[in-house]
Amino acid sequence: MPSLRELQQTAYRAIARDDDSHAAAFDAARLAVYRNNARETFHKTLAVTYPVVRRLVGEMCFRGLARSYSTEFPSRSGDLARYGAELPTLLDIQYRDTPFAYLADVARLEWACAEAETAADGLPFDLLALERVPRDDSDRLRFLLRPPVRLLSSRFPIFAIWEAHQQNEVEPVSLGLGAEHVLVTRRRGVEVFKLDAGTFAFARSLADGERLADAAAAGEAAAADFALDDALKILVRLDVLSGVRLPADELE
Repeated sequence: MPSLRELQQTAYRAIARDDDSHAAAFDAARLAVYRNNARETFHKTLAVTYPVVRRLVGEMCFRGLARSYSTEFPSRSGDLARYGAELPTLLDIQYRDTPFAYLADVARLEWACAEAETAADGLPFDLLALERVPRDDSDRLRFLLRPPVRLLSSRFPIFAIWEAHQQNEVEPVSLGLGAEHVLVTRRRGVEVFKLDAGTFAFARSLADGERLADAAAAGEAAAADFALDDALKILVRLDVLSGVRLPADELE
């Protein structure tokens, strides 16, 4: 007689992964009900997280993707908020080197929105902390970004695509618009902004823990017209920053 753990594993494979190798251990009618309920739950979860992808591919195709996803990346947690993280990977596998390759990056943007929605708030940025930094140490500063902030860069116009699909009537977006750089954050709610190449490279470097001088150099390398003061003002206005520190000393 199989142990309880073995029965649970068999039931999991039969319901979540459509594995019929040991399905005879269960009543076929009940198994079908459980499978259908699981599929609908996983489909609805993905549909809530990826509404733009769903609109782009259509409901029938999206259901097929949801079915493939539940098989290839089955849920391993009771927390459905984490379900769907690998959908960009599945889309990249299925549509790489096709006219629909942009779907994976659109999905990455939508997952960034989902992460931003549930991330901790973090501390507000204290401008007075900058006054306690010796002038000679300013280039060594490292800025901390708020937990909800996500940064994405794509060779496709993912911001334009995402923004177009926030309306009931969707205007077509030409992929010829080219690369776009996006910042996702949460203030009153989740918000998505397009950044210029220089500001994005600067913010990306700060997120990676680079010193202010090195982050500024990254911004200058990405855009000839990069201006440090302007980039900092943009990040402050968007409430992206949460703190500042020196390499060896955290500033209160």
